[in-house]
Parts: sequence; structure tokens; C-alpha cells
Amino acid sequence: MQKQIFLLVLLLTPLLSFGQLKLKLIDFATGFDRPVDIAHCDDNRLFIVEQDGLIWILDSLGNRSAEPFLDINADVNSTGNEQGLLGLAFHPDYAQNGWFFVYYIKNDGNTKVSRFSRDAQNPGLADPNSELTILEQAQPYSNHNGGCIKFGPDGYLYIGLGDGGSANDPQSNGQKTTTFLAKILRIDVNNSTAAIPYAVPSDNPFVSNTAYKPEIWATGLRNPWRYSFDRLTGDIWIGDVGQNAQEEIDFQPAGFGARNYGWRCYEGTLPKITTGCQSQSSYIGPVFSYANPSIGCSVTGGFVYRGAKYPSLYGLYLFTDYCSGRWWSVRHNADNTFTGTEIANLSDNEYSSLGEDRSGELYVAALASGKIQKVTELCANFAVNGTATSSLCADAQNGQIALNVVGAALPLTFIWSNGSTSKDQTNLGPGTYIVIAKDGNACQQVDTFTISNATPPLPTVDVSSGQAVLCGGGSVTLQASPAPAGYSYEWYNGDVLIPNITGATLVVDQTGLYSVRLVGICPVISESLLIDQEVSLAPNVSVAGDTLFGPPGWASYQWLFNNQPIAGATGISHIATQTGTYALGTISGNGCNYQSISVEIIIVNTTMPASVRLCTLTPNPTHDKILLTLDLQKSERCTISLVDLANRQIFSQTQQSQKIVLPIDLLNLAAGTYILHVQMESGSFMKKVVKL
Repeated sequence: MQKQIFLLVLLLTPLLSFGQLKLKLIDFATGFDRPVDIAHCDDNRLFIVEQDGLIWILDSLGNRSAEPFLDINADVNSTGNEQGLLGLAFHPDYAQNGWFFVYYIKNDGNTKVSRFSRDAQNPGLADPNSELTILEQAQPYSNHNGGCIKFGPDGYLYIGLGDGGSANDPQSNGQKTTTFLAKILRIDVNNSTAAIPYAVPSDNPFVSNTAYKPEIWATGLRNPWRYSFDRLTGDIWIGDVGQNAQEEIDFQPAGFGARNYGWRCYEGTLPKITTGCQSQSSYIGPVFSYANPSIGCSVTGGFVYRGAKYPSLYGLYLFTDYCSGRWWSVRHNADNTFTGTEIANLSDNEYSSLGEDRSGELYVAALASGKIQKVTELCANFAVNGTATSSLCADAQNGQIALNVVGAALPLTFIWSNGSTSKDQTNLGPGTYIVIAKDGNACQQVDTFTISNATPPLPTVDVSSGQAVLCGGGSVTLQASPAPAGYSYEWYNGDVLIPNITGATLVVDQTGLYSVRLVGICPVISESLLIDQEVSLAPNVSVAGDTLFGPPGWASYQWLFNNQPIAGATGISHIATQTGTYALGTISGNGCNYQSISVEIIIVNTTMPASVRLCTLTPNPTHDKILLTLDLQKSERCTISLVDLANRQIFSQTQQSQKIVLPIDLLNLAAGTYILHVQMESGSFMKKVVKL
């Protein structure tokens, strides 16, 4: 909390300049007597702690309860400037168990942390007779009593104690490991009883080190007057009051205990009493500090803003100074550096404590005036936006920007990057324009507008079906690139407009130079695409035995059997494996498809069984008759038949003999190829018969 006013020092830590943020405090409730803490119990109420031992309730509209929630004035010593009822924390399961914890200075001057319970009959009151002592600590002096208690996201209670008082830590408690003084403690109060008021978490950093009290979480603090947990990340931010040189903000990442912040060896970034101390790099320095008394006299730690009303504050740690009324923000950057900025220099209201409500909105207690004030951002409702109308066609100066301003306090001023001070802009060429708008509160908003050239890019024409060539009597489909809104198409063959075609596609069946024109505010035309005519002949196929050969020089080949593609038959030649009709499909270098005339291939099984000693067909080819001579090893039943290529039977005869001589009359048959089948008891074979 606050320090004696006689502490003086020059400014040694430079401050960053004022930023765009402008803090504004709005009265929420008044009439309190030395308010020193603000807490909530996870509902829409706020609980206000008065230093002399009373706790009051505020509803969501700022109305105070008719009687105090808790009154322990008789047990509290508040005669010293830094004594009294100093801290309040509600158990995370308060809605179920009704437990809350307080930190106060007893009448004997020592620290006491106690648990109280909600009244069983009236939830708007505490039971003053339910006190359970959790922890006590002797205080050698009346100042530097700490007093901040918070539940962390891990469910444990954190307790902050000062170094015991006086000046310059005369008992060296800052670096002493056998005392609670100058420390933040971490204890488990979830099963507190009179016999065992708390337990030490097993993962406390010094729980196995007998040189330390196991409750210790952090060391080297002079007077941690208000620390808080970032409700999003769990990080701890600590406001540690300095001696007479620097006030400091310390940072502790979530889950990282055992940090030593250096008091009394160092005060902020400066050496203090270094006898018996380690090098400065052995301690954790502040993430922000400021000079005492030229800038302030006693830091009041705050909170990382995680509310929803003021997006410009989101993620910033906000805190103040008890004496000067200055306010700062500190940002934890992505590269793990910290940036501090002074955001307000208000009148001295002895800001004693900040608190947040259930939604993450922030409040501050003003000790001298007895006010509870909302923390707001003055410029939050001030917004600038607008509409940019693009310049028409190349190099035109007819673009416009119409600004829309909301939430501004009059008067308004505008400074444009082109030197203009008017709200709206006209006669603009293509380019980027930046406006800085300032209102009567000196709030500033910046917006950027781009005036683009409305001329569309040159359209393109591509072939979407086929190649850029006409194959015989075929056609080609042309596709234009998409047109911007408000544009249509015109197609041309050379300089001649193709009538009635206004779409993005064109089917071409004539040669020529084709182009497309975008018709609109700024017409543009594509480059021409040549569509030529390919003249080629169907491929010739030659046959040698059962092998078919195509001509060389084609881009690709595909053999067909009975008009169906043969899988894998894509070479220049193909061996026929069955009787039927074969053809060759080819593709030219321009992508045109051609097919040869069909070739008839007959595959005849001429292998004769071993029982056949001789078989002749004479004459073959023949004009009218053919003589079959068949000589077998022994007499067999033989069926002799003649069929055409469609397997239609023309002649059939069965004989039982060892030697058969059979004339077959072909006079009435059409010229062509026929198949003679010989079926015996011992096997079968075929012969090709050609009629001339």
C-alpha cells in the first residue's frame, strides 16, 4: 500500500510517452471509509473492504447493502497507515461451501489470515462467529504489512506479506528463507480444520528444501501491495512498493515458483544494500519500474484487462500510483519482452486497490474520497470508418471517400495524408489515403483507405475443350477469364463482331484470330488467339501374320478390337490374339483424333492331333470345289463342318473311317474366308478355306 511521503529520489527509469489509450474513471459507488480492496464471489456483486474492518456488498448498479457483509472492527488494528483489514478472497467453490478468507492486522499488530463462512440463514451476510484461523505472522513494525490474498487457477491460496517494515529491511527478511515476511506463500485451504488449518502443496518449489519454509512460493519482495492472476494465462503480476528510489512491477509466468525478486539487495533495477548478495543477474528484475518521488511514491498493482467492453485495453496490465494518480499499461509481447506506457495522469485520489468483476471489468478504490470507480477507456466509443469509391478508368481523378464518425466528442479535426483537412474527400486518383481524426477529448483514430483503378485487368482467352486447332469438321470451345461486376463480353473473329454472344464461352468451328472484349465503364480487349485448321489422313494399318502395324509419327496410339479399346495396346504395333475386327486410333500433335479403317483378323487353331497322319485341302484358295483328304492312325468317327466368319454353319457331314476323301462344293458361296472344323474322337483342329 502507500508509503511515508518523506521518501525522495530522482527519476532514473525513463517512461514511454503517452499512447492513444485514455483512461477514464466513472463513479460507481461512494460513501466508503478508506476502501482498500475489491473482490467478487463469481456472481454480479462486488465486495468492498474497508480498512477499519468492514466488508460491504455492491449490487450490479452500485447500490450498497443496508448493513455490512462482515464487521470485525473490534478485532482489527487499523491505527497505522498500512494496518487494518487489508485483503479478501472468496473460495472458488464459494457458491457451494460459503467460505471466504480475509487478511488483517490484529490488535497486537500481527498478521492474521482467517476463514469465515457465509451465514446459513442469510446469504447476504457472513457469520462473524465462524472465524477459523489459517495463519499468523508476527510483524516487527507497523508498516509493510502486505495484505493481498488471491486464489490461483490451481485452487490454492496465495498470501503476500511485506518485509516487516521500518526502512531498508533492517532484519534482512527479503533474502531470509526461514520467515514468511517479504514472501508470497502458497497453501492448500480446501480442507481446513482447527487442528490442520492448511496443507502445503506437494509441488511448492521449496517443499523438500529444509533451508526454506515450505509454504514459500516467491521471495525478495519489499511490500507486494496488490498482485493478481491473469484470468486467461494464469500469470502473476505483482506491484511491489519501493523504498525511496523505484516502484516496480514484477512478473511471474504461470506455474513458475521459486523466483527471487531481489529486495533488499536491489530496489527495482538499482543496487540497494548488496552486502552478502549475489550478482544482479541472479535475481528476477522488474518488467517495469518508475522513479520515486518524481513520478510517484507507492505503486498499486492492478490486473490484466480481460473484459469485453474496451477492446483497446484487452491483454494490457493496468496499474496506478497511490500518490500521483498516474496510470500505466504494460503489454507482454510475443517475444517475451514488456512494453510500458503511461496512459493517464489523474489527480491524487490515493488509489488503494484495483479489482475485477465476474466479467473481467475493472474497478478502483479511492482511499481519500471513499469512491469505487469503474475503469473505462475514454476513446473506446470513438470510431472512424468510411466508404471508398474507386477512380474510374486509368489515371482518372474521380475517386471519393465518405467518412463515418461515431462516439466522438466535439470539436472534430481531420488531417489527411494528402494535406486535406476536410472530413470527406473527392476528386481522388488511385492510391492510399490515411486520415487522422481527433475529437474534443484528444482521442485519436487512424484509418486507411485505398482508391483503386477501376480498369479491369486484360481478359484472357483459353481453349477449354480440345486444342487451338480445328480437327476435320470438329469444333473448339473458347473460355474467357471472369469479368468484374458490371462488365459483359463481346467476341470477335479478327475485327468482326460475332453477334449474339455475350457470355464467357464461345464454340468455334471456323479458323481465325479470336479475342474477347470486356464491355463496361472501362472497356478492355484480350490478345488474339489463333484457331487453325488441321488437315490429316486417317492412319493406314498393315498386317503381317497376326501382327498389325501402324504408321510412325503420331503423338499417341490406341488399338481397338471390335470398336473397343484394348487395354494397354498403345504401341505402334499390336499382335492379334483372337478372331475379329481391329482398328487403330491415333492422336496428332495438335490433339486431333483419327481412326484407321477396320482390318479383319482370323485366328485359326491349325494344330492337328497326333492321330492325324495326313490332312490336305486342294485347291485352296478355290473357285468352286475343294477336296479334303484325311488319313488317320485308326478308324474314328469324324464330323466335318464348314462355317463362315460369323460362325454360321454352311456344310456338315459325319463319317466313320480311317481314311476320308471328301469333296466340298463351294460354288454357291460368296467369295471370302471360311473355316473348316474337323472333330474326331481323339481331338479336333481347323483349316482356313478361301473362296475366290
